Amino acid sequence: MDTLCRRCRRAGWLLCTMLLAVPLPVSSAPDLPDARQALSLEPLVRELSAWLDERTDYREPPIPGILFESQARLQQRCFPDFPQRLSTLIKGAYAPAEKIIYLDTEFESDDLVDRSYLLHELVHHFQVHNRADTGVRSRGILEGEAYRLQLRWLSEAGVSDPLVTLGIDEKTLLIIERCPR
Repeated sequence: MDTLCRRCRRAGWLLCTMLLAVPLPVSSAPDLPDARQALSLEPLVRELSAWLDERTDYREPPIPGILFESQARLQQRCFPDFPQRLSTLIKGAYAPAEKIIYLDTEFESDDLVDRSYLLHELVHHFQVHNRADTGVRSRGILEGEAYRLQLRWLSEAGVSDPLVTLGIDEKTLLIIERCPR
């Protein structure tokens, strides 16, 4: 058990350096000056939501709010107690209490990988809104499901090796899914 927890912590650190996009606690970010609305993404959000609706048992929830934030603000949002700036980028985060997806200001709607991270955050939105249907599940299971759907979407979009594209491997994904927190 101790080895599994160490692996979970190591996998967690790896995700922190890649992208950890899990449901976040309540914050006051919509009032921040660098949070900008992303109204132009509504057609893409509807398209990705329809894709999830067709491939999961989740009921499609109302479209979440989408805001762009600076990388510094995303890092502060995701890792408020981390003492230094991360060297890798956070592509997005979901705040369930606010029903808002936060995307990096460098988000490119034409880029397949960026779109896949928006889909990943939409998975969390679907999970939160279908909580009564899914029961209580660990964050690892929820995060693993979001990654698996993201990988499937990339594969269906023609990406030959989605794992490599996201910089993750199957073993790390299994560790994430088995982490109790």
